[in-house]
Amino acid sequence: MTPGSDHGWTLLTSHGHVLIHVAANPKATVREITEALGISERRVIAVLHDLEEAGMVRSRRVGNRKHHKVIGTARFRHPSLRHVAVGTIVKLLRPRVLSIASLRWRG
Repeated sequence: MTPGSDHGWTLLTSHGHVLIHVAANPKATVREITEALGISERRVIAVLHDLEEAGMVRSRRVGNRKHHKVIGTARFRHPSLRHVAVGTIVKLLRPRVLSIASLRWRG
């Protein structure tokens, strides 16, 4: 296996990618998240809704935009990760380079 080779899968789900992107860009619109991650607007909206229901993200309207906040004290849902705070993982995985070109999934 060569570095950078594409095997058609990714370690994180779209939920993980959206969570990490929102942590780094809390003022990002759905369209901006879509463009950065390469997933549909419908999928981004569904993921944000799931993350809100799970208590991992709070969204609030500011003017005609929504701002999102990752709740760092929230816990993951899977039994093997329930002891881990969302904030711990977000800090580890937060992208250092936030350009759209470097984040976009091209798989």
